[in-house]
Amino acid sequence: MPGSAFPLVLDVDLTPNPVCSGAVHGRVQVYDPAAAKAGATVEWRVRAGEQQLAGGRLAMAAHVGTAEFSIPFDRVPAAETALQVDARIAASSGHGPGRYGKVWRDTVRRGCDPVRVASVGDSVVWGQGLDHDQKFPYLTGQLLGRETGRGHQQMDYSISGAVLDAPELPAGNDDAACLRTTEKQDPDGDGEMEFGEVTQQMPDVFCQLEKAGAQARAGGYGLDLVVINGCINDLDPFFGIGVGITPGSGNLPEAVKRECSGIGAAAENPAKDVPYFSGAKVGYGGRGMQAAIEKAHSLPGRPKVIVADFYYALSRSSSPIPVKTCSTPGVAGTRLTSCKGALGSVAERYEQYTQLANAAYHQAAAAANESSKDGPYAVAADGLFTVDNALLTRDSKVWGTPVTDPAFPLRTRACPELSATPAQCLTAAVAHPDIEGARQYADAFLLNPSVREWFHLPRQGPRAQLNVAESAHVGSEVRMSVTVDGKPPAPGHRYHWYFGDGTQQETSAADVTHAYDRKGPWLSRLVMTGQDGRKVLVEAARAITTD
Repeated sequence: MPGSAFPLVLDVDLTPNPVCSGAVHGRVQVYDPAAAKAGATVEWRVRAGEQQLAGGRLAMAAHVGTAEFSIPFDRVPAAETALQVDARIAASSGHGPGRYGKVWRDTVRRGCDPVRVASVGDSVVWGQGLDHDQKFPYLTGQLLGRETGRGHQQMDYSISGAVLDAPELPAGNDDAACLRTTEKQDPDGDGEMEFGEVTQQMPDVFCQLEKAGAQARAGGYGLDLVVINGCINDLDPFFGIGVGITPGSGNLPEAVKRECSGIGAAAENPAKDVPYFSGAKVGYGGRGMQAAIEKAHSLPGRPKVIVADFYYALSRSSSPIPVKTCSTPGVAGTRLTSCKGALGSVAERYEQYTQLANAAYHQAAAAANESSKDGPYAVAADGLFTVDNALLTRDSKVWGTPVTDPAFPLRTRACPELSATPAQCLTAAVAHPDIEGARQYADAFLLNPSVREWFHLPRQGPRAQLNVAESAHVGSEVRMSVTVDGKPPAPGHRYHWYFGDGTQQETSAADVTHAYDRKGPWLSRLVMTGQDGRKVLVEAARAITTD
């Protein structure tokens, strides 16, 4: 039940963590509107295994209460250790203490040079529906920290609903002006959105980057990696569901070019007055992903940049959607046909958006690398999702309902309190990567050859080349093969082919054929698994064009 999660630990900041010397300084934020209304006191505790490292009492004078603590260096574990933070209503006259609410999970350890990761973007990077330690930017940092032996530190500036760039917020793209504003989703004002689960278009990704840079400079540290996404909300998150396609997004290729690449905006935003929740109201036009990548790399530490490719939220494999959504009382005849047709087109538009946006991300990363004076630093990395991982498919890796995800208890309280569109906010987790989907993103990122090279991770297999034709006709068979030094790989490998159009195939042979049923471009990838279980990701040098 949602109520059993409260008092809910909203956020825990640990600085520094890992720690090289001295104490770890912590701040815990507890969220419980009912406790605040009753004037209750909560007890909170910080534990590493069975050992309690800190704790105290906090009078809930507001919906969010804050307490600070320190962990002496001699009590900080030498190796990465699971940390749990939770809270309960304290005993009062005639009443014993309440049950502990939902646990906030993190890790703590000693170390002098952690992998520092900042995440910026919309609900996908935020990890709608997920707990803090289940989100793929956190998992990516954790995997890098473990493989390098450095540990990791994660800073999250993303927020659900964010647009890539709101051209007039602040006026004239003065990103520094963002530092003078505080959002209600950021109760402590540090730039990290503790209530990022509550959808809002601002701060946009450029403002998020500005806040990440300011916090790094204030803390005297450099960033190693920025995980970024954006531009779906600048078009329209609904893609025609219920109310029709948002003005300006009817021609999806042109809309993606305008919002993801920053090219082709009209003088006036045609969606500025739509009567529903849509980032297109403020995100129309503006800068594209290349500018965001370059701004990310300019942050302290000159971090590398992973642009998270989009996944398949809906696809043509999501067949139950038209039936379940349209089969309601009063929907019959031509209305039923129209309903099914509209929802079917939504799935196709999501597939098309995934293809177009990911192509735009790759072009942006390539252009940023080309203009770099300190070598390549950006990659558009794929989560290796297929159409069969979409909503209501046989191998779905997204949330299928709005009430089963870990963040639902938070939304039940925070959406009515903080959101201008609470009904939309309450259901926002649907079709976002679930726990397994987020893990897939992180695991795929760690296979990416650029990421492994940046962080000096050992190769897990041969240096292979994926051989694909440059062009082909729609419907024709395209042969693909993988070679090592111009020859077939050694026997014993398994091959998992990802064709770029949302389909995949596993083989024991080092070649395969595939027919594309639509116009490209399509960027194919291959995961080779050796007899020892180690995996290598191979990406085609260029996308195949189909016509």
